Amino acid sequence: MFPPSSGSISAGAIFYVAADGAASDSVVSALRDAFERPVAHAESADAARSALADRPVSCLVAAASLPDGTDLDALVSSDGGSRAEYPVVVYAAAGDEAFAARAVSLGVDDYLVRDDADDSHAELVESVRSLVNPDVGDSRPGTRSHRVIVEAMEDGAFVLDEDSRVEYVNPRIEEITGSTSESLRGEQFESLVDAGLFPASEYERYRDAVSRVLSEGTTERLDVRFVDAEGDPRLFELLLSPAADGEKVTGVVGIPRDVTDREVATTQRGELLERMTDAFFALDTDWRFVYFNDRARTVFGEVREPVLGERIWDRYPSVADTELYEKYHEAMRTQEPVTFETYAEQHDSWFEIRAYPSPSGLSVYFRDVTTRKRYLQALESTNQRLETLLQNLPVILSAFDSEGVFTLSEGAGLESLGREPGQVVGQSAFDLYDDTPAATDAIARGLSGEAVDTRIEYRGAVYDVWYRPVFDDDGEVSKLLGVAIDVTDRARLEDGLRALQAVTRDLILTESVEEVASLAVEVVPELVPGTEAAIWLADDGGGLSPAASTGDGFESAVRIETVPGGSESDAITRVDSAAVDDRLLPPESDAASALRVPLGSHGLLVVSTDADAFLEVDVDLLELLGSTVATALSATVREQELRNREADLAAANERLDDFVSIVAHDLRNPLAVATGYLDLGMESGERAHLERAANAVERMSGLVEEVLDLARQRTPVVDAKPVDLARVVDHAWRFVDTDDATLVREELFVVEGDDGRLLRLFENLFRNAVEHGSTGSGTSSDDPLASSDDPLAVRVGALDDRIGFYVEDTGVGIPEETREHVFDHGYTTTPRGTGYGLAIVRDIADAHGWSVSLTESAEGGARFEFVTQPGRPQTTDSEEPDE
Repeated sequence: MFPPSSGSISAGAIFYVAADGAASDSVVSALRDAFERPVAHAESADAARSALADRPVSCLVAAASLPDGTDLDALVSSDGGSRAEYPVVVYAAAGDEAFAARAVSLGVDDYLVRDDADDSHAELVESVRSLVNPDVGDSRPGTRSHRVIVEAMEDGAFVLDEDSRVEYVNPRIEEITGSTSESLRGEQFESLVDAGLFPASEYERYRDAVSRVLSEGTTERLDVRFVDAEGDPRLFELLLSPAADGEKVTGVVGIPRDVTDREVATTQRGELLERMTDAFFALDTDWRFVYFNDRARTVFGEVREPVLGERIWDRYPSVADTELYEKYHEAMRTQEPVTFETYAEQHDSWFEIRAYPSPSGLSVYFRDVTTRKRYLQALESTNQRLETLLQNLPVILSAFDSEGVFTLSEGAGLESLGREPGQVVGQSAFDLYDDTPAATDAIARGLSGEAVDTRIEYRGAVYDVWYRPVFDDDGEVSKLLGVAIDVTDRARLEDGLRALQAVTRDLILTESVEEVASLAVEVVPELVPGTEAAIWLADDGGGLSPAASTGDGFESAVRIETVPGGSESDAITRVDSAAVDDRLLPPESDAASALRVPLGSHGLLVVSTDADAFLEVDVDLLELLGSTVATALSATVREQELRNREADLAAANERLDDFVSIVAHDLRNPLAVATGYLDLGMESGERAHLERAANAVERMSGLVEEVLDLARQRTPVVDAKPVDLARVVDHAWRFVDTDDATLVREELFVVEGDDGRLLRLFENLFRNAVEHGSTGSGTSSDDPLASSDDPLAVRVGALDDRIGFYVEDTGVGIPEETREHVFDHGYTTTPRGTGYGLAIVRDIADAHGWSVSLTESAEGGARFEFVTQPGRPQTTDSEEPDE
């Protein structure tokens, strides 16, 4: 669209048609400053044509190139096809001889090459002024545009009138012929031949071409070959265009261009094509072979070698109905290149073909890709098998775009959700899981670039989920891949085992069978949700007496003389509720099924549910509970004679549990690694395998040493002595490899304890700080721990508000959500850690009767606080800490 302009359009506006940003603004500004009449600006040929049809025009200034193509004919011509009444000036950014020739043929009034350094555009302003107001400025003869155009060309150019007489030659022609424009003006075209511009032997060919331009208004293009003064062959291309005044041809503009270098390049191109590893051939517009290189000749020769000038469809008629025929014709029809792969039965091979069309024919490159094609086919077959495998695995595979929209949803695990593969593709994961914050949070974290491993509960099922982001070349997340596995049974088993572990600790401490029964029935709904339970204990008379139940009113139950279900068995029994004596069920039970869980010789645990059946994991958990409860009952019965040994037995059992856990879990992996590398070492004899096996054995040795140390540290301190904490801290710091970390020890006091164990406590804390602390976050204070440029610093001092001490560092700290686990046995965040360092710290504190807690230091690091027994702290002046 044309922008509003000052002045009245009816006065005849000057229109500038160009799309070159700031340069256009400069031109428009110069024209507006120079003329009182309006100046309008269009940025495309379409916008200009629309405006020119509705508004009076005093002059049109057009650039040589526009975004939608330069339709100079439409801009210059009126609706009737005749030359427009308004003057036309072409304002070109650079010399374009072909465009200039077209401008001449259309009879433009002036042709100027823009000088970008001239902000005033004085030459343009003067030209427009002379055309808008012929009485002002330089008024030139009618051939003005011809001369101006050819003068602007870098190549040679000449103008002939309608009688084939020389009207003008530009400086380049003067240079070539050695004759001035004045001396040639008025001479016949033959004078240019005599002046040495063209070979005399082909004068008639050039004369006839000039005649056709004058009589028919066509544009002629001829090749001019000659030998220059140095004896070198040269090739010129002669372009002859009509010069017109409206519809009448008034002369000819000739532009000879030296294309010798282009011909040399063409020859070199042919030599290059011969050296190509790809086969190449060229066809003309009649589908005749005009060239093929040696590689193409070899491939064609395997069937039948073509002959230059022969039509491809005549030589190879069998391809007339193939994809190759269609693609070649498509390329020529659309003048767009095509690339495709096709199978050639005659060669039993696959070829990749690239065809490039031009107005003169088709250039075809092809190569044998049979090996790659068959490899890709084999790969595709493998991918199909993998896809079939993945679709049948009990997993859910997902992919999301950068906005969280599903692009993939596959896997047999979808069946448990009631979904078909691909059903949710195109949906937003945030909309689909809007009722499950854990799911949307995990996906959001993945899309932010985080690798996510988490567990999510969704629609009553539990899934282990892994999300991995995929990044583009700019480091941005382009998509997110996800895998989910239904671990509902495993999760229930894990939860149940944790509940069993908790109740087992409580059962060990019970002092009566009634308390055992009460604890046992209370844990049943935790193990198997939606169940009710009752325990009946055997008495001396061989009957069963009510002991505990999850239902109300059970206390009114009465003793049963005989055990329902016959003789007792060690195996858990599934029974239909109708087959169970209803006196054994909780009051008003509407159970659809029940489990009869024997408690050894002590009685029965009866568990009922309104579900159709118990899952296998439910049976396993209840069987473990029955065994645990039977053991607890036996222990309680013998409580009187075993009371004095109960604490030791409980501690021994716990240590045994830890040791068994290590043997069953922690030692299993290094043992397998050692065994594997020993086998490899024996088979190959390579020392590297034996060294890896030795590393695994060393790992097992360290684990065993840690668990034995853990067992020793749990023993209560019974022979406590006064211990100077400052001295122990200093010694512990020397015994730990602290790298460049520093110790800041404040005043401490004397405690009652075990000197060796306290030394181990501080060693473990210092080692933990150095191995996990990294560098401090730093603050802007005078504290030596606060500088972000300092290495890790560890501070030990007395608590301000309680009797005790603390150990803190300036490291990265421990996330709040994991702090409750750091004291757990076996918990570690490093591949080579044993997970017993801080567990030993807690056990040493427990052995002294102290409490320990974990919080955050002022610098964001970890802070361990120990509260000792009440007593007045005693400060000491021990040696300064080593750094």
